[in-house]
Amino acid sequence: MQRPQGDPWDSLWSDFDALRAKVRASKAQNINAKGLREAGKSLVQSYFRAARPQLLDLGLDANQIADLDAPMQELLRLANGLNNKRSYERQLDTIRRYKPGLDIHREMLLGGQAQKTGSALPHSHLERMIVDTLKQLLPSAALSYEQALQDLAGSQRLSYRGTAVELRECLRELLDHLAPDAAVVKAPGFAYEKGLTKPTMKQKARFILKNRGGAQSSVSSAEDAVLRIEEATASLARSVYMRGSVSTHVATTLREARELKLYADAVLAELLEILGR
Repeated sequence: MQRPQGDPWDSLWSDFDALRAKVRASKAQNINAKGLREAGKSLVQSYFRAARPQLLDLGLDANQIADLDAPMQELLRLANGLNNKRSYERQLDTIRRYKPGLDIHREMLLGGQAQKTGSALPHSHLERMIVDTLKQLLPSAALSYEQALQDLAGSQRLSYRGTAVELRECLRELLDHLAPDAAVVKAPGFAYEKGLTKPTMKQKARFILKNRGGAQSSVSSAEDAVLRIEEATASLARSVYMRGSVSTHVATTLREARELKLYADAVLAELLEILGR
């Protein structure tokens, strides 16, 4: 889905990256330069006046955003005085840690809006980034993802079980590549889930994000999304036997497949580290 020009969230992080780079480049012990302090104030104002309201309008709960409010307020306090460079760096690092989790929720809500308005076309900005990154890393996974895009863009399919499997296999292949079984089972505190002798997709996602030092909110969001993908794939596999009417079956499974793709997009973007680019 194309972003409107001047999108508040994208503009916020563009300004954030610029400010962070200037603070890091500063040779002074304290941030006294008026231009840098004004840039800090402007960033906080953009967040509270434009980006934050946009997130709420999209449907994010205020509690999901609250973690970002505090460091933004602290950054404003720093910018209103003469303060240590390291204090700025700590707050900017804290702010940056919350971006991936909020990006995931935002992308899912934007995707849901696109579906409701009938504008959910294949190869949105996020989809292109996923495909391009997968082609470089795992070409076979890229093919599975592109097949799912084609399935969902068409109008002639009678079953979406294959679509669900393509999305799940794309994710499974990526998780296997980034988190080999041998590495996951050696992680501190690892334990096989009951009745299993291999790490689950959820455990692999946790292993990858924890090793990157991701915020707990990002790890939990990814785990929840992986579970939903597993459940949705199983549901679509059973659906042909559970529903009598073909027309009802097709309409329902198409909706389910689209919902599954939203979760798959969120996890793939997180694992491929493309939401922050």
